[in-house]
Amino acid sequence: MMPWYEDGMMSSGAGLFGGMLTLIAWGLAVVSVVALIRGWRSGSFSLERRSPEQILDERFARGEIDMEEYTRRRQLLRPGR
Repeated sequence: MMPWYEDGMMSSGAGLFGGMLTLIAWGLAVVSVVALIRGWRSGSFSLERRSPEQILDERFARGEIDMEEYTRRRQLLRPGR
């Protein structure tokens, strides 16, 4: 018989650890599914990679940065600088 296997039942230490590990795994699975669903519904989940210019344009469109900062950063992103 295996050392941790006693009378057809696992010892309490292995059972507690296994139970906690199972809860953690299920918790991570649930959180992952919820995050994917929220991202998909909001439209922010995408497998395509956005360019820095696209990200800058989106930030400007949302009002996160003003025209001066947008222009300055856009010039920094241009090739040859």
